[in-house]
Amino acid sequence: MEFADKIILLLSCMFEVYIFNDFFRAYFEYREHNRLAWIKALTSCVAVIGLFSINTYGNSYLNLFGAVTIIWLYFLILYNARLGVRLLYFTIAFLVGFGCEFLFGILLSIPLLIQEQNSVVNLSEIPWHMFSMKLLTFTILSVIKQYFGRSKKVVDNQLFAYYLCIPIASLGIMLLTYYSGVGATTTVVTKLLLCLCFALMLFGNIFVFQAFNRYSEALYTSAEQKLLISRQMMDLEYYRQIQKLDDKHRAFIHDISHYLKTIGELARENKNSNIISILQDLNIQLENSVLSIYCNNPVVNSILSEKLSIAERKGIPLDIYVEPGMGLLETSDADLITILGNLLDNALRAAENADEKSIQVRIYSDNEGFFHIIKICNSFNGNVVYTEQGFQTTKEEKGLHGIGIKSVEHTVEKYGGYLECMVEENCFTAIIMLPINE
Repeated sequence: MEFADKIILLLSCMFEVYIFNDFFRAYFEYREHNRLAWIKALTSCVAVIGLFSINTYGNSYLNLFGAVTIIWLYFLILYNARLGVRLLYFTIAFLVGFGCEFLFGILLSIPLLIQEQNSVVNLSEIPWHMFSMKLLTFTILSVIKQYFGRSKKVVDNQLFAYYLCIPIASLGIMLLTYYSGVGATTTVVTKLLLCLCFALMLFGNIFVFQAFNRYSEALYTSAEQKLLISRQMMDLEYYRQIQKLDDKHRAFIHDISHYLKTIGELARENKNSNIISILQDLNIQLENSVLSIYCNNPVVNSILSEKLSIAERKGIPLDIYVEPGMGLLETSDADLITILGNLLDNALRAAENADEKSIQVRIYSDNEGFFHIIKICNSFNGNVVYTEQGFQTTKEEKGLHGIGIKSVEHTVEKYGGYLECMVEENCFTAIIMLPINE
């Protein structure tokens, strides 16, 4: 094997490892200890060297079984998945790879069949078409990921259809290069240039697809963040309105002594009609300014009062206890809304459908006052699914559901705390620990 052929073979092995890795990454998560970039790069380099080594022997059986073994070990080391699922997607990837090689062999043999020749096409005589096969494999696997992938961040179907014009055109150019008879008439230098151009064409197709994919991920993330920000702003404005009611309530309590004195004077003068009028006015003000006081943080009071009123409307017993003196003042208003609002919304939603409805909220300090603890327990029906990404909803409206709990996790981590979720029989418990800075 000449030096140029070895370079082409090495590039082909690199593209093959990348293509399979890109396909597996769409369905599986990296193992915890393999998420560092240098570990992934080292594992990929070992796989490329292994494929290159067995291909240099030129033994078809060794190439077949050796390639399967190396890619399987590569997949096994990097990704975390159940054996049955792993075998399924590994088989799909390799069937596509072998199918493309077989299909490409047929396409290249068409001119010989037309000329009624029975010779077998040897791809080593036209090495630049190795890249054509890799491009065909990458295109088909990209189509499978697009329409059968698990990620919500796939490229928009219309945008993906536009992208397909590029690899289809590239494959057409590669095949027409062969059909035009260029391989039989060109010099060695021209063949090397063709190899280089085809390699760049393959790389360009992969790069363009990654650009489309990252653009779609950026759009999805942006939409997700805008939705969360919009919800936070709406919640914050809502709780500000409740806080205004709290101010009115405080003013009403302050003025109650004046009302009582006035009622006493009117009672002494037997002016009952005036007393009734004042009491009616007091009753209206009480109804318009009801707000439970749990702590010295008005936002926490507003959130808990609002959720308590919702629970009462739905017939859900909501037991709330806040340790005296607790204020959670180190946490911003927006973050308190994110933490308490999302967790209580989830608790209300789950408890509403439970056979025995109940929610318990406890906010207190622990570990000699070094941590704020927020503990929310709620009853629920059904099963809770736990994956590597955490607790997953069993509800039908998948969509953007689940963003709330992720938002809580991110918010808590910002303060150096953590969220822990536990399930015991039909009780779901979420515990948040927030360190108290001196």
